[in-house]
Amino acid sequence: MPHSTVVTAALGFLLLASACGRPAPRLPAPDPAMASPAPDTSALAAQLPALLETSGVPGLSIAVVRDGRVAWTGAFGTMNDSARTPLDRRTIFEAASLSKPVFAYLVLRLVDRGLFDLDQPLHEILDYPRLSHDERYKRITARIVLSHGTGLPNWGGPRLSLRFDPGTDYGYSGEGFVFLQKALERLTGHTLDQLARREVFEPLGMTRSSYVWQPRFEGEAAYALNWLWRVAPANRYTEGNAAASLLTTAPDFARFVAAVLTGRGLSPAIWREYLTPVREASAGLFVGLGIRVEDGPAGRIFYHSGNNGRRFTCYMTGDLERGTGLVYFTNAYNGTTLVEVIGSTVLGREHPPLHWAGYDRYDDPRRLAYQSVQRAAVERGADAARERLREIRADSATRPSYDEMLELGAFFSGRGMDELSIEILTGVLAASPDSTGAHLALGSALEAAGDLGAAMESYQRAMALGQEPDEARGRLAWVQERLAARSQAVVVPEPRLATYAGAYQERSVTLRGGRLFYKGGPYPESPLKPMAEDLFEVEADPTLRVRFIGDGVAPAPRLIEISRDGSVEEAPRSP
Repeated sequence: MPHSTVVTAALGFLLLASACGRPAPRLPAPDPAMASPAPDTSALAAQLPALLETSGVPGLSIAVVRDGRVAWTGAFGTMNDSARTPLDRRTIFEAASLSKPVFAYLVLRLVDRGLFDLDQPLHEILDYPRLSHDERYKRITARIVLSHGTGLPNWGGPRLSLRFDPGTDYGYSGEGFVFLQKALERLTGHTLDQLARREVFEPLGMTRSSYVWQPRFEGEAAYALNWLWRVAPANRYTEGNAAASLLTTAPDFARFVAAVLTGRGLSPAIWREYLTPVREASAGLFVGLGIRVEDGPAGRIFYHSGNNGRRFTCYMTGDLERGTGLVYFTNAYNGTTLVEVIGSTVLGREHPPLHWAGYDRYDDPRRLAYQSVQRAAVERGADAARERLREIRADSATRPSYDEMLELGAFFSGRGMDELSIEILTGVLAASPDSTGAHLALGSALEAAGDLGAAMESYQRAMALGQEPDEARGRLAWVQERLAARSQAVVVPEPRLATYAGAYQERSVTLRGGRLFYKGGPYPESPLKPMAEDLFEVEADPTLRVRFIGDGVAPAPRLIEISRDGSVEEAPRSP
């Protein structure tokens, strides 16, 4: 599609909302005098090594789109910082929440051909036991899911709760996307990845993309550096997740960005509906159908970012008036601190987009100072961290915020510095006694230190404040289960333990001296403490449990990791 057609269609996309019976928000008109420079990729290529050094991001893969095609790609840094392995343009990354706009595009392709109705209640396709206890869930439609209006939490356990009536408010939710995914899989008889290959990957030439792990990715997938400076491999997803499991490369995803910019693969009406604001996510920022939308002084823009467990982070954006876009992936928890510097260099902004202000900056002195406390703890211990924290708190330019102090407390917990963690979080509570977040954080630190009674008190105080009762209630129940297990001293016969030993898809369980030891991914091996014959606590991580599925006689065919937040992950025994 010619760039002039892109501009004309994009300028009209807000008008379509009223034609469809959904008036669009009244937003400021773009500045018609904005220039449309070619992306300055040479300047970016020269800058990026220094940007990675300052930010602490090990590796970054980027692609720029111009006039409906991938105009430039680049790869910088390492795909595995422990081994110092350089990454390249073929390196696979976790796309995290960038999975969502791709899934939305897939859904709209089906809608375009009359195979699916955006406004059909999903329960008519799929009875969903995780929600069937609440009749309101029968109001949920694909349109409500894609615009994050379900009332569901981002992630939850086997039983989900609605925080508001579906369609009445905004609340970011991965769980909503999973519900829609399950309904489409039931309707079509195909898995998410099969649908994505047919509707997205093959039509757009995305040959190195998948919602599940592929053997051909082995040796070519990045390892992530998380906020604890631990290196971990990309997840080997065996089941697709529409909200989070996409594995891809920057050049591949750039082909998708080009399609969104030009409307390729969608009818003009559906393309515009995709990019029409539906709900206000925050002041001046909106969500369309599975994609973020901004319309203001910087122009008409779509964008999204991704963060999988504070490990892989990524960002993409497209300017509908200029026909320019970019996407980049990083293998670190703080990769989105580079959004503004990369975006402004590539896109050339006199008026920066509003949403850039929502990301931390890589060179922010407070962020760098905060990070220096973490490094002091890792490299020199608790006393060095205390001293560095005193220094940065004495300077108004580097003094940590409330949220940063909570994160510091969490950082020290479980790293052999529980005393420092509790000390910091107790100080936060002294300054903010009615903070639910501080009570929850302190309870978690006390749990890690083994003081379960005090942890229960913190969670009870959080519940009494009533701001996040479900979270506090779940944590309280978790501690009570730990205390109950302690009181009965569960003993599992060694022959039964032997049936649990083995390899389970990136995890291993060994039996030594009558005890099981668990190793998940790259993390250190930890003893397992029995809570029941088939349920064990991971001693090194009190927020994680392992349940073995089997009869206790034959080798267990699979295990289930259970997290304190209610999420579960199943791992079959390896052949």
